Amino acid sequence: MIKQHITARNWSLYQLALVYHIIAIFIIGANFYFIHPLAYVQDHPLIGLFIDFILFGSILALALFGIKVLKKRESSINETAKRYKSLYDNHPDSIISFSLDGEVLSANHGLESLLGLARETSMLTSFIPMINPPDLLKALHHFQVASAGMSQNFEAAFVHQKGYPIQSNVTFVPTMVDGSIVGVFAILKDLTEVKEQKKVIDKLYKQNQLILNSVSEGIYGIDMSGRTIFWNKAAEAITGWKVDEMLGRQIHNLIRPVKSDGTLYPPEESPILNTILNHEVSDMQEDMFWRKDETTFPVMYMSSPMLEGKGQLLGTVITFKDITELKKTQELLIKSDKLSAVGQLAAGVAHEIRNPLTALKGFLQLLKTNNEKEKYYIEIMQNELKRIEFIVNEFLIVSKPQATHFVTQTLDSIVTSTIELLQPQALLDNIQIEAELMPDLPPVSCDEHQLKQVFINIMKNALEAMPLGGTMRIQALLDNNRNYITIRFIDQGCGISPERLPKLGEPFYSTKEKGTGLGLMVCFRIIEAHGGFMEIRSKLEEGTTVEIKLPSTQSSHEREC
Repeated sequence: MIKQHITARNWSLYQLALVYHIIAIFIIGANFYFIHPLAYVQDHPLIGLFIDFILFGSILALALFGIKVLKKRESSINETAKRYKSLYDNHPDSIISFSLDGEVLSANHGLESLLGLARETSMLTSFIPMINPPDLLKALHHFQVASAGMSQNFEAAFVHQKGYPIQSNVTFVPTMVDGSIVGVFAILKDLTEVKEQKKVIDKLYKQNQLILNSVSEGIYGIDMSGRTIFWNKAAEAITGWKVDEMLGRQIHNLIRPVKSDGTLYPPEESPILNTILNHEVSDMQEDMFWRKDETTFPVMYMSSPMLEGKGQLLGTVITFKDITELKKTQELLIKSDKLSAVGQLAAGVAHEIRNPLTALKGFLQLLKTNNEKEKYYIEIMQNELKRIEFIVNEFLIVSKPQATHFVTQTLDSIVTSTIELLQPQALLDNIQIEAELMPDLPPVSCDEHQLKQVFINIMKNALEAMPLGGTMRIQALLDNNRNYITIRFIDQGCGISPERLPKLGEPFYSTKEKGTGLGLMVCFRIIEAHGGFMEIRSKLEEGTTVEIKLPSTQSSHEREC
């Protein structure tokens, strides 16, 4: 490469010398053939000598100028050659010059530190023994391609003088002289340290991933533009978004925080993205995130800025936790407190009401009259007293649950007897009851009277919800794992609005005009006492489904075994 550069410069110097000689010959020829033959010059010989002196002086000055230019260019060429030689000798990577036959022509000092070969020793080395045998075919292929004029870059192992391989990054560059390829330069970079650093980085990355994935809380990170840069397993499980789906995507378009009024934060107002702007930790006790299936769930989260060693902000780390179960627990605690308060209140109220109520009922029976109008009023009073007595009895059940006597019995018999009890009322209301009871249902351990009370309450609510008649379906079946028996009461009534469903079973909350809200609460308590659970689903103008699950004695026996 250096020789080619010098050749190009020398050719320009030849051109300069040629031009100089042409100019000198032209000046001398013009002087002898055009100036001296002039009559005036012949008459004044001194003038001819003066002209000769000027012309020859110009030729001499031009020669001196040419010599100066030549020396300056020679100095520049020498300086450039020294610069290239300094780069070649002092480059930290190993540089080897090969002939097209693969013989080493020259090498810099880097070869000694890489392979332990001195520059003099390397001159006697060919290309093939320097390559680790497993990489020989690959290296020969790239050498041939480079010999054809195309640079190559690849990884291969070179053999150290002591016999062990050294993994290197190899670059083959064709050596050009006068437009022809005369050899190949090889630039070798030791990858041993790089490989070790990569192993350390990979180990740290795996450790970080293990830590992130072992945490039960969702953790993800975003860069300065709000794009996701990491996403742990817990975040996958909570949101349904896989890590491959999240990396590089705008987090605000996927996990969208919701304001207290239910509207979404615009990107510029997002509390998570504001952490990047304000460099402050943000702790949100309750918010709403969105899952992949477009459903929302309550979360508590903390967003913290990611800072470099010098304090430069890199992004934000968000740790979030699904608090759905926590909120349910809080609601249950509130409901339990309400029930406890209602129980205490009910015990006192029932005790205070029952004594005067007994007196009123007794004296009302003594009031006998033949007046039809008075009889009508007395009948109204008796009905209202019965209603008060019914409410007081429900108060007593709430304040002090009745003793339960569990016996093993089949549910189909209890359901059938309940249907027979309410069948006349259903016929009067133009309602048809359809029973779909699975045969050979396993028995349950239950208090028949309490379960019948629950079934009567639910069926009466269903019949009252269908003033225009219709069909009521009652299903009893065994679940797939045979642990629970499911009883469903499906009506075609007016239904219950979604905002009212969560409050069903609370004391003094009822969807009926004259309801006390204690009936369903007692039903929930009885089913819980039996080790089961009750769920109510409803749609307006479509109907309501009450589903009760009770553990079968068969599953209990299997568990004991």
